[in-house]
Amino acid sequence: MRLRRMKLKICVVGERAVGKTSLIERYAKNHFSSDYHGTLGAYLYPVEVEVKADDGDLVRAKVALFDLMGEHSIRETFRDAMFYGTHGVLAVADLERPDTLYAASEWVRAVSLVTGGVPFHIALNKVDRASTSVVGPKETQWLKEEFPLARKTLTSALTGEGVEEAFSGIIGKAVDSVVQRGNRRTVKRIVRQKILAFVVRRGAAGVSKQEFLTSFKELEHNELIEEIDNLVAIDVIIKEQSGPGTFRVKATERGREIAASTLWEELVVDEPA
Repeated sequence: MRLRRMKLKICVVGERAVGKTSLIERYAKNHFSSDYHGTLGAYLYPVEVEVKADDGDLVRAKVALFDLMGEHSIRETFRDAMFYGTHGVLAVADLERPDTLYAASEWVRAVSLVTGGVPFHIALNKVDRASTSVVGPKETQWLKEEFPLARKTLTSALTGEGVEEAFSGIIGKAVDSVVQRGNRRTVKRIVRQKILAFVVRRGAAGVSKQEFLTSFKELEHNELIEEIDNLVAIDVIIKEQSGPGTFRVKATERGREIAASTLWEELVVDEPA
């Protein structure tokens, strides 16, 4: 087991007065106030958590919980600034207002347009008022169809019910997503090392396209060509056309020097999404 440290941005989104601020304050401060004060712009709540990742590593995360105002015009105007760098989304709906449930999908889509898709969790809030809830079978079925893979939690900022589960759920998913992306970057780094080492070993003869395809069967064709082109771009290998639709690759002097050292790790940097 390893210890990982990371920083996360979790956006809490939803319509006005669904209880976003109350949920955050219950989770972050164990505090609840019945007074309603709409959020202006965004407010940041920092928390620190320890999470066990799917791969067994212990993760210590500094989490920035962003409480965002539920105003559509602000969302559309400042969408990029609001959601850039987001690792996870907690979408909140009010069980007494079905329209806020349907609107949750708009908030999730708005974030996805900026992030390309991140984990999200649905909080169905104000379960303490279950006797007056107007969310019924129709809304429940729509929720299952609209968000078939998302976790849903009944929450109450007043009583604290489901609050820990909702926040721990989305933070845990965000942690696993970041770890998985990191693992994919590590795999790509190892692939580049293998490609360069393979080419260097072949010396002046170089490596043909067909030899690459035979030796790296575990890679998709496009993925292999992309990594070869990455190494060509930084001048550690050269690619010469040797016929229609084929090529031969040889190592440059720089490539041979790097293959004999540890510098290759820094050649192509996959920045975290």
